[in-house]
Amino acid sequence: MSTPSNDRSNAWLHRVSVALCILTYGLIVWGGHVNTTRSGMAFPDWPTSNSVSMVTYRPSEWLWQQDRFWEHGHRLFATVVGMVTVGLVLLTFRTTPRDQRSGSTIIALDAIVVLIVSTAIVGLQRMPTGIMEAVMFGLAALLLTSLFRALRATSRARVFWLAQAAFFGVCLQGSFGGYTVRNNLPDWTSTTHGMLAEIFFMIAIGLAMSTSHAWTSITSAIEVKGGRAARNVVVTTWVLTIVQFLLGALTRHTDSWGVSVTWPEWGPTSFLPTAADMAHLQVVIHFLHRTMAYGVAVAVIAQWILIMRQRSQFKRLVVPTAIASVLVIWQILLGVMILFTFRSEAYTTAHVATGVLLVAVNTMIMYTMQHYYRPAPVHGRLAYE
Repeated sequence: MSTPSNDRSNAWLHRVSVALCILTYGLIVWGGHVNTTRSGMAFPDWPTSNSVSMVTYRPSEWLWQQDRFWEHGHRLFATVVGMVTVGLVLLTFRTTPRDQRSGSTIIALDAIVVLIVSTAIVGLQRMPTGIMEAVMFGLAALLLTSLFRALRATSRARVFWLAQAAFFGVCLQGSFGGYTVRNNLPDWTSTTHGMLAEIFFMIAIGLAMSTSHAWTSITSAIEVKGGRAARNVVVTTWVLTIVQFLLGALTRHTDSWGVSVTWPEWGPTSFLPTAADMAHLQVVIHFLHRTMAYGVAVAVIAQWILIMRQRSQFKRLVVPTAIASVLVIWQILLGVMILFTFRSEAYTTAHVATGVLLVAVNTMIMYTMQHYYRPAPVHGRLAYE
């Protein structure tokens, strides 16, 4: 039986998880605006800003210069997200029974990571070549291991390992941000930086949902006739949305958006790119992103139609699938306006914000489907067996 003290701790765990989701969304949109305004190299160094610690850098040096404002603000924003994540990890140690979490090993690993990150903040520029890459590989391994443990765990232990994944993920994301700046914004690191942010966001969403009262109070999933088909559609839609976000990141960071500025046709003389056009990587990236947008729209709307047809069974999914349908149409319109306005800052950042929100909504739909519903038995067997 839970005690009032544990109940308060669990409530705080949920509140902090929700706050982390909100902050992460804001940080990703802010980071997208850094790219939109070409502010990523406002400072050639990291984690210092013009060789000054980011936390002591005088506001007069960056508040009134657009590129410095967006880049330095992004760094400070990321620091806040990192601190909240650390607080979340500490809360999971308090709320997770000792027998459901790892012992001193994970504490030692966390301490080592904190020490390395702290050392990096004060002396990253003097790190020998290869050290930072090794640290990043180590963080990636810890992130994947924590996610694997979370998938295999149950109840409170899953929350503990998701929090650990968030901790290693935010450290890796910060390292990638610094690595990107140090290497003058190469396309692959910038794109990976964006995708890691999205993975971290999905982990945060998982933490917020799995610590909610609605989630923890459920004793068994509802058996739904035709649940297997609905689950397949939901998962497929989620995967397509993630792939589209990756293509969008590539389109942004490789400047592939500008190879075609007409819509719906590709150019003034042809509806589709020619074979000669497709010999260029930027054309391939843009064309795939544009084409996938229609595929995602079809999947999202099909998802909503399927849920509406069985709305009496999928009550929890009616509203989020409808929201996703509105968002995907709005997202396509914003993409068109980017072309027509030659990458207007307002439309470009709004396009990022809507894309991130669409990923978030489809992630919540996927989590809800997996947790609250399961296929009804068919001839004595479960539909997915």
